[in-house]
Amino acid sequence: MSATPACRACGQPRSRLEGSRRRPSAPEPFHYFRCAACGFLFVEPVTPDSVYDDAYYDGRGVDPTVNYRAEYEHYARTDRIHEFNDLLRLATCHLSRSDAPPGTGPVRWLDFGCGAGGLLKFLRDQRTVDSATGPRPLELVGSDVGSYSDRLRREDGFQILAPGELAALPDGTFDLISAIEVLEHIAHPAPVLRLLARLLKPGGFLLLTTGNLASPMARWKGLDFSYCMPEIHVSLFSPATLNRLYADAGLVPERVRYRGVLRFKILKSAGSDRRRRLLRGALRFPGFRRLVDLLYGTSAMPCARKPLATPTIVRA
Repeated sequence: MSATPACRACGQPRSRLEGSRRRPSAPEPFHYFRCAACGFLFVEPVTPDSVYDDAYYDGRGVDPTVNYRAEYEHYARTDRIHEFNDLLRLATCHLSRSDAPPGTGPVRWLDFGCGAGGLLKFLRDQRTVDSATGPRPLELVGSDVGSYSDRLRREDGFQILAPGELAALPDGTFDLISAIEVLEHIAHPAPVLRLLARLLKPGGFLLLTTGNLASPMARWKGLDFSYCMPEIHVSLFSPATLNRLYADAGLVPERVRYRGVLRFKILKSAGSDRRRRLLRGALRFPGFRRLVDLLYGTSAMPCARKPLATPTIVRA
């Protein structure tokens, strides 16, 4: 490329070419740039949103390890159910805290980048979520640009918002926001995180998962790391980069310990039924789970919460 682009996370003109990769899906190579200021790794050129078509959701696209159609039709029969249960556990833990948004009414949950809607369907089937004040009904909203968005809206009755509709919502609309394996698909993550922070209530919680480019496995494999799929993963993060973006958005990083999320990621990588059976056996041993979590840095990637508003002191 004739010139190095400015960082798409912090805007600093201090990026350098990290490497390039040719892929069968594109005639030209993809170039990876790393920002010297914030450590953000990003891809040029960015594939248009049309890549998220029915073939992608069926596991016939650039990521053959997923089959969102199966999750859409029968999420409880797929390994993704481990992730969904874990996310609900983490949400419950947060809502039980003293600094969570108070109230006894519905818990408003936005699933940002809802994909084929598996998490929305799971949460709708739960109906309620436990909190410090007891069980509270769930009020669900999704947002995405993929081919399943209309289907979720039309056939399943979910409220699915387009980007413009989401941006028009007032401050503090949601108690919880999930962004599960979505930030890496977004070319400019900073304004998106600022939007999600604005939409969270004070004390609200952002459940976010994405790959860890500072993990031992990522450092060893470099651009051959399995998470480096330049057609769709155009933004790549370390914990330090994510912490910086959170701070710029007014969010406080919060580490969690993943269980079901980690289990799903391990089983997703199996590739064959025989290997999946072997991994299920290995997952019974806590030492194996801890080792994989360390190697891939899954739990090292922080979620975030929005601080409670500072009370205004009126002096006589």
